[in-house]
Amino acid sequence: MQFLKKVLIFFCLISCSTSKESCVVKIKESNQQVTLFFSNKMSTVSVISLPFNLNIKNTNSSRKSFRNYTYNYGNQLKGNPIKLYLNDENRLIKQSFTKIKYIEGNATNKYLIKSKHFIDTLRFDKVFFKPYILKMKDLNQDTLSIGTISQLRAKHKDLFEQLIKNDSISILFLNNKKLGERIVVPIKW
Repeated sequence: MQFLKKVLIFFCLISCSTSKESCVVKIKESNQQVTLFFSNKMSTVSVISLPFNLNIKNTNSSRKSFRNYTYNYGNQLKGNPIKLYLNDENRLIKQSFTKIKYIEGNATNKYLIKSKHFIDTLRFDKVFFKPYILKMKDLNQDTLSIGTISQLRAKHKDLFEQLIKNDSISILFLNNKKLGERIVVPIKW
């Protein structure tokens, strides 16, 4: 009888804990290139794209889904909407904001996010970006890859910290095609 009680309690604990678990969302550094965007109108770099990995782990045995995702820019200048790519065996597949994205039970989906932060051109002016602007002009292009996030952080720590200060990503999961749990994860390294 005592053994049967213990077995019943054990199964109740397991069933309760699995039903309450949700997806786990983690931000990871990417080895993709940071990109600068030159504005002819402003004659300086006005936007910077930061790439990072987003891993979403479904801890349940049943399939989870989400549609809405938002990058919340913490600085006053904000930024443009992000681009989200599913990383399927190192092949990037662009994800539509409006289409439902599925995560199979007990699986992890890996995504690449590319933000587009507006730069404070009063604080980081054309003098700050002069070497990059000259390189863009030499190459006759309005974008320039300048290395990874690690390299940007090492070379321009103030710029990097100003860009991601108070940033977060928000993902709204679905519950049987209805709005479900929202997970917000701060952008930190």
